[in-house]
Amino acid sequence: MDSDDLNQNRDLESLSDLSGNDEPDDEPTKRYTLDLPQSLHKWLKKQAVIEEERSMKEITIEALREYKQSRE
Repeated sequence: MDSDDLNQNRDLESLSDLSGNDEPDDEPTKRYTLDLPQSLHKWLKKQAVIEEERSMKEITIEALREYKQSRE
């Protein structure tokens, strides 16, 4: 994802837009940088943009919330 895509996603997204949000809508966020294998990144980007018409960030947060819930 280049910097233009990243900036566009920041403008379009907020945590309150995600379904299943058990945190307050106004909860502050924290930047987290993650290196992914290229094949996984390519799949995630295709899944997000083409298949689901939502952001990679939304899918990642949803997956982490589901993982967290399964551990509680």
